[in-house]
Amino acid sequence: MYFVVGIGRFGLSLCTRLVALGQRVVAVDSDPSKVAEVADLVDYGVHLDASDEDALIKAGAKEADVAVVTIGENIEASIMATAILRGLDIDKVVARAQTSIHARVLARVGAHRVIFPERDMGIKVADQFVNPWLASFSQIPGNGYIVGELDPLDEMVGKSLVDLDFRKSFGATLLLLERDGRKIFPERDTKILSGDRLMVAGDKDRLAKWVDKIKAQEE
Repeated sequence: MYFVVGIGRFGLSLCTRLVALGQRVVAVDSDPSKVAEVADLVDYGVHLDASDEDALIKAGAKEADVAVVTIGENIEASIMATAILRGLDIDKVVARAQTSIHARVLARVGAHRVIFPERDMGIKVADQFVNPWLASFSQIPGNGYIVGELDPLDEMVGKSLVDLDFRKSFGATLLLLERDGRKIFPERDTKILSGDRLMVAGDKDRLAKWVDKIKAQEE
């Protein structure tokens, strides 16, 4: 179960997506109008003060697998809520930070992960302006790798992964191959055919070179 503290724009977006993914969600906020807005969406919406430990426990915080503190402007409330939730031994507590100092304090009070939604989205959008192909890729948390789908290069067609020394040659791991509407888990001797669609995970710069080669093939 996900326990979301703060139902601003980011919190509401998070709740909406979690519900769409089939997750149980409890959402709490100090503003009753925001709780009313999300009440029909989540499993349980509660109007409470996030710095009140007893209120958080009564709302079900102790049963949460993941707690996400999305409070933005009220930094004191953000820190207090994070500290309280961390003290409840929740498996994962994620907190949103406004500044680097705020992030350091959140880490000090025990947040397992600190996120910067506005900064991260700005970086993502800027990257997509410069490299539009990145829009169809997702970042893998914790490293510089991305995952998404690409067409094969001409030099890959008719050759197996072992023939190509795929990972070393292209800076990526082939996760899945789509052929004639079927999904195939590749083996070392799997040959890549023209018309295949490759789901790969790899270094962004190496995959950018792959995209440039595809564009050159099409010219």
